Amino acid sequence: MLRWLALVLFAVAPLLAQTGENDSRVQELYAQAKAAQSRGDVAGAVSKYEEILRAAPKLAPAYNNLGALYFRQREYRKAAAVLEQGLRINPGMSSASALLGISLYETGEYVQARPRLEAALRANPTDPNVQMFLVKDLSQLGDYSAAASRLQQMGAQNPRNQEIWYRLAKVYMKLSEQALAKMNSIDPNSALAHELSAEMMESMNNYEGAVVELKHAIEMAPQRPGTHYKLGEAYS
Repeated sequence: MLRWLALVLFAVAPLLAQTGENDSRVQELYAQAKAAQSRGDVAGAVSKYEEILRAAPKLAPAYNNLGALYFRQREYRKAAAVLEQGLRINPGMSSASALLGISLYETGEYVQARPRLEAALRANPTDPNVQMFLVKDLSQLGDYSAAASRLQQMGAQNPRNQEIWYRLAKVYMKLSEQALAKMNSIDPNSALAHELSAEMMESMNNYEGAVVELKHAIEMAPQRPGTHYKLGEAYS
């Protein structure tokens, strides 16, 4: 993640003229911030960017950079607040949208994170970090269908990434649970509901539970084709 963050830091000094500012003090502070970053002094760089924004409050890239530094320090709420300020000045900063979305996710603001992550992906559709955070955010929101669709796209792009397939399997399990819950809300004693419950138990190697559910399914619909066969398989 830190290697990725290094790519989203904007050069501030060349953009000063766009804000109507051309303050040599700001350029000096920016140079000091870069020097602090290069020697690993994140706190020092944060301090310099805070000074820059006091001197040039319309300098949108400085908000992006300060937000990225807060993010590195895992100060996600501070990062989110700063990045939102920067995006109000320049909504087109896709890296700020990405960092804001991830920061909001990390603070549990899943509803607010989704549109920011989606905006970042519209600008850079194959960003693997943002893609994965959007999948996790969608899962937290219970939108497993959208999460599955995203993961299928990611799997097509990177078929050897095991984490993608692991998360896709978990999402499919959640979709199965949702389907079973819907079936139970319609008729919890239907043969189909018991049969699906049995199949889910089998997938978790709970064969005793599967046998019980299949017996219930047969009681509900003794003539249903295939259920007796599945019961025999569960016994074996």
